[in-house]
Amino acid sequence: MPRIIDIVRARRNAIEGNPQEAERTGALGVAALLGGMQSPAWRDYITHLGEFSPAQLARLLAQDNTAGDVETDKKRVYVVANGMCGINSPNTQTLAFRVNSIDAGLDDCDPE
Repeated sequence: MPRIIDIVRARRNAIEGNPQEAERTGALGVAALLGGMQSPAWRDYITHLGEFSPAQLARLLAQDNTAGDVETDKKRVYVVANGMCGINSPNTQTLAFRVNSIDAGLDDCDPE
C-alpha cells in the first residue's frame, strides 16, 4: 500500500497545470477546514485525494487511536490546508516535512 504522503503527492501532481481540478480540490479543502475533522466535508476532501487503506482513512479522519494527538492532528490539518492553495499546491516545499510520518504505526504502510 502506498504511504499517505505518496497518495497526496499523486493528487498534487494531478492538479498541476489543471486549474479546474485545482479549484475543485481547493474548494473541498476550504469546506473541510470550515467543517472540521468530524464533518462530512472533511471526509469528502480526504476521499477526493485518492484510495487509502482502511487504517490510513481512519488516521486521516481522526477515527483511530491518534485522535486528539497534537502532532498527528497538525499533520491531518496540513494535508487539508495544503490542498486549498489551488493551482499553487504543486509548489509546496514543506509537504514531506509536515506529512511524511503520518503513517507511523500503521502496519500496512509504516514509513519507519
